[in-house]
Order: sequence, then C-alpha cells, then structure tokens
Amino acid sequence: MTTKSMLVQVRIPPRLVGTLDRMAQEGLYSSRSEAILDAVRRLALAYEERDPFRQALVRTYLGRPGKGSVDDLARCFEAEEVYEAIGKAFPGKKIGEIIDEVRR
Repeated sequence: MTTKSMLVQVRIPPRLVGTLDRMAQEGLYSSRSEAILDAVRRLALAYEERDPFRQALVRTYLGRPGKGSVDDLARCFEAEEVYEAIGKAFPGKKIGEIIDEVRR
C-alpha cells in the first residue's frame, strides 16, 4: 500500500498554534493539519502559477525583499495593472471578501 501524503514535522510558535486552534474551533477548518495543508497548498499554487503578482505576494509574505517582491513589483507595474490583476484573481469580489478569502 502506498501513501498519497508524507509526514512533515515543523515547529510553530505557540501564538500561531493558538490561531490554528481557533480556526478549527470556529469551523473554518476541521483540524490544525487541514489549516496548515491549505496554507501550504495556497503558497505552492501561487508560486507555481508563475504570475509575477502572486509570486510577489509570496516573496513579501516570506520576508524576502528585493527582486520579485511587492516593492519591486510596484516599480515594474502601474497601480492600474495591479488593480486589474487583483480583479482577475478575485472576479466580482469586494476588498473585504478578498481579505476574508485570503485569510481562510
């Protein structure tokens, strides 16, 4: 029998574990593991899409400034282009809805 997943152990600060627990208690996720898997999946998808806007969000989220970060992107694109990219990534959604979706 082969498994379709692998065990990966990570150390997470207590504050983040508390947040994961609250998310599970509130029903956003069924467990800590599900929340972590969703976060990793979203991070990997954003990176793999090779979309400069999404990659900039990943780089900035990870604290990797410089080439490819949001600050760098701001020098490469006009605000209207960034606005259009957000509209394509989250069609028909208001900013509050986008923030809620990204946080989940």
